[in-house]
Amino acid sequence: MSMEYLDIAATPVSLVAYSFFGLLFLSSVYTFYGIFLTFLKFLRYGRKRFFTRIDRPEPPVKATDRIYGKHEMIKLKSSGISLHYVSKGLPNQHMIVFIHGFPECWYSWRNQMKYFSKDYRVVAIDQRGFGVSTKPPFVQDYRVEILAGDVADVIEQLGYESCILVGHDFGGLVAWTTAMLYPHLVEKLVIMSCPHPVAFRQELSISQIRRSWYMFFFQTMIVPELYVKADDFAYVRDGFRKKSTGLANQDCITDGDIDIYKYTLSQPDATKSAINYYRALFRYQSDFSRAEVSAPVLLLWGCNDHKFGEELADASQKYCSDIRLKKIPGGTHWINQDIPDVVNKYMEIFFNEQPIADPSPEY
Repeated sequence: MSMEYLDIAATPVSLVAYSFFGLLFLSSVYTFYGIFLTFLKFLRYGRKRFFTRIDRPEPPVKATDRIYGKHEMIKLKSSGISLHYVSKGLPNQHMIVFIHGFPECWYSWRNQMKYFSKDYRVVAIDQRGFGVSTKPPFVQDYRVEILAGDVADVIEQLGYESCILVGHDFGGLVAWTTAMLYPHLVEKLVIMSCPHPVAFRQELSISQIRRSWYMFFFQTMIVPELYVKADDFAYVRDGFRKKSTGLANQDCITDGDIDIYKYTLSQPDATKSAINYYRALFRYQSDFSRAEVSAPVLLLWGCNDHKFGEELADASQKYCSDIRLKKIPGGTHWINQDIPDVVNKYMEIFFNEQPIADPSPEY
């Protein structure tokens, strides 16, 4: 990361945090904090439980239910890597592409896929590094521009000139980036629980740094992987179950659902690859000098999101020429799973909006 992409409108906290010494300091502080938490886990669980991992060579049966669609692999033309994806619908239907976040997979979109598959071809990908998708070995392979290129390849190779693009969490960042770099491929954009990358960069605050502590912790090597894997991926379970971080409506996620996310991260090298997303985000700063998104945008935001402050949702509007921001009272970070009926309704209304025609020229 570098200050070269910040402008004078950035907050003082952003200017300090994005300097070389600021990043070094924050990474060091939260690395020690993360190591301390990892050590506490080790003491609490004991050696045997801390290193317990259940072998998951096959996906849980629930993940293979045909109600969600057909499981396929696609080899991307630009990179040669293969991505796993699940699709439902006919090739002649309009396409919606869903991009998951961390620590999730295609399955986080199960409620949206079932709902929209009656009218659309729905495609949910496992991004590179997740599940059985290819896992490139280097941090640089997870730069956000490369991830956006993966999405562009998927759209084109499935035979479409454009699609409706939907992203959540880190998948939201990838979706924002795809819309900026490949505007011709994105008809409409739906973002959930993720600010525009320039808004995050420009509006960083002390409270947001605390919320984002894990991003700084993930900059160190080995220990974050141990932290996430401890006690058979208790990190994943707690992320969805704990009152401070989990879903408000616990009936909307089962232990079987969480097992699918554990399966995703338990594949060889998957945990390291997933964490490399955050390492690449810090080490390879993206140039978003052309930051405005021209496609119509729906930004859905849970007011009780524990990862991102509500002010970042407001700031994101500055970088969109046509945006609808919907703040959902009581909504958590996991709104697509937590309140699917509300989310699906907002999406459906947005999809059915007719574009405003340019006025005819007068002669």
